[in-house]
Amino acid sequence: MSNEPMIFCENLVKLYKIGDIEVMALQGLDLAVEKGEMLAIIGNSGSGKSTLMNIIGGLDRPTAGKIHVNGTDLLKLSDKEMMHYMRETIGFVWQNTARNMIPYLNAIDNVKLVMQMAGKLDVNRANMLLETVGLAHRKKNKMHELSGGEQQRVAIAIALANSPEILLADEPTGAVDTKTTAQIMNLFHTVNAEFGITTVIVTHDRQLSHMVPRVVTISDGRIGTEFIRREEIDMESDEIMDATAGHDQGSHVEYGFIDGRKRLFLPENYLAAVGLKEKSKVRILIEGDQLILSRPEEEEVRKHGKK
Repeated sequence: MSNEPMIFCENLVKLYKIGDIEVMALQGLDLAVEKGEMLAIIGNSGSGKSTLMNIIGGLDRPTAGKIHVNGTDLLKLSDKEMMHYMRETIGFVWQNTARNMIPYLNAIDNVKLVMQMAGKLDVNRANMLLETVGLAHRKKNKMHELSGGEQQRVAIAIALANSPEILLADEPTGAVDTKTTAQIMNLFHTVNAEFGITTVIVTHDRQLSHMVPRVVTISDGRIGTEFIRREEIDMESDEIMDATAGHDQGSHVEYGFIDGRKRLFLPENYLAAVGLKEKSKVRILIEGDQLILSRPEEEEVRKHGKK
């Protein structure tokens, strides 16, 4: 039996051509996500996070590298096999609610439609999913009759309709307030725990980080640092409602990441603390089992330049 993670990306490269210009969205990205894990991938606009999500979800294919999902090599799938993979393995929750729901259908019919398209209609399961997201009493309501938070909760039920193994959420709280954000994130935790579904949340909002056990940052198409929660998350606590409390406030332990090409990502605030800039020399020392990076002394740099 393979011990390979649920999601395994190695040296992923994605090139886009815009006119005569080539844009490298992913630059040799490495990532591993274990079965049943819940994590957030956080990055600014243009960092490559949406490209990565689309590749994991089967909506796009990498230019080079390796991506395995539950032991399946996505690069070897035909278009027909990829469609089957998306239907059976992936559940999507989008920020744009119009992409999640068909507006002229009510909530229960939206959930049932996904099942019908796969030939697996199960009315009892459809009702159970709406009950799980706390909207059994709103199952006859259409999209315009639901609040933004309710629409996202229906979207989660729809994403779970065909029992996927991975739930991908793209900016799922981007259009709701702080209180509703906490409610939606609480629901993701419930779904992750009760269904054992691997959950990946892609966002630019660092405030979500204190609500997720593992946070991976992405910058310039590469994985940067990781943050691991120090203790179990209490989604009912007052802290979880505080949008200013994040991994920057000490809730997580920060780890650097050395990728397959032996590149180490250093956050800007770390570089600034020792007066280092991009493309500058770094002094490297080994003391016991510690690797120490520091700024070279000016005299040392001058002597080196004269040789």
